[in-house]
Amino acid sequence: MTGSPPFLLLAPLAFGSALLLTPLVRRIACATGYIDHPDPRKAHPEPTPLLGGIAVALALVVAAVLARVFFHLAVPIPEPGVLAGAVLSLGLGLFDDRRPMGPLGKFIGQLAVAACLVFWGPHVAWIEKNPIALVGAVLAVVTLLNAVNFLDAMDGVVGTVLPIMILGFIAIALAHGAPVPLAPAWGLVGACAGFLVYNAPPARIFLGDAGSHFLGFAIAAFALTALRDAPTIPHAAAVSLFLAYPVFDVAFVVLDRTLRRRPIYVGGVDHTTHRLGRVLGPWGTLAAIACVSALSVLAGFCVWSLENAQLAIAAVLIIGLGYAIFGHYLRRIGPTPHFDI
Repeated sequence: MTGSPPFLLLAPLAFGSALLLTPLVRRIACATGYIDHPDPRKAHPEPTPLLGGIAVALALVVAAVLARVFFHLAVPIPEPGVLAGAVLSLGLGLFDDRRPMGPLGKFIGQLAVAACLVFWGPHVAWIEKNPIALVGAVLAVVTLLNAVNFLDAMDGVVGTVLPIMILGFIAIALAHGAPVPLAPAWGLVGACAGFLVYNAPPARIFLGDAGSHFLGFAIAAFALTALRDAPTIPHAAAVSLFLAYPVFDVAFVVLDRTLRRRPIYVGGVDHTTHRLGRVLGPWGTLAAIACVSALSVLAGFCVWSLENAQLAIAAVLIIGLGYAIFGHYLRRIGPTPHFDI
């Protein structure tokens, strides 16, 4: 186990820090021109400040400092690759928020972020000894960066889903001794929850690409660290179930745009969240996605401790079938009416 219950203190500290910092960061975003303006390919009707990801990252740092100074809690410092990747993911997103990058440039930047985590982050011997595993890990990190970036298409979604996913990693650390860093995990749960107060519908501030890349990097770091020891099939299956909803959303959008012969990299209001929103409204959509994510995470928690690999594979296939049926239903709803403008 990589932490102890006192790290739970970081959750309320990060929550309070995010509550205080987000309005300040919102003013900075307005003053510096980090504004997301309405567009036919976007769902929000009013100009909305960005830089929410900066508030989340700052809340995480402030919470760690407060825990060390006032509560004498020995909050560990992450590996150099994790720190470098986190800063680079924020920087890449900030640049893209200010001046949208082309697909190739963004992909190269994401590769650099992934390389920081895989090559200089947590020591994972079974990956480092296998060139194919190294390439696969880098591409998996890039996929998660894009998955969270795609998921951040509706008010409050990432702030709702990410804490649920992170709680899954915390649960396997506390219950089964998985090598998950509990300090940043608890901190991010609190920081996301505090930010959600301002990002819930109707959002007063967005994460921006900086925030979605930063949180995508964090989830990738938790997944890689959880599988630091030579992973069993149940362990790999469990982590895949934790990550299920963001991966489902990006796969759904890519497949749907491909079938509709639309560029994958051009934004649109055709995500799973937008389609659910036409039926359930914003708050109903958040509740539905939270339930689906929680069920996936609960399944992953149960699968982690299995000794039978076939049962773990069966669980992934059953959950995957459920997502496939869900996706078929969402395609029948269709994209929002103004998508073709």
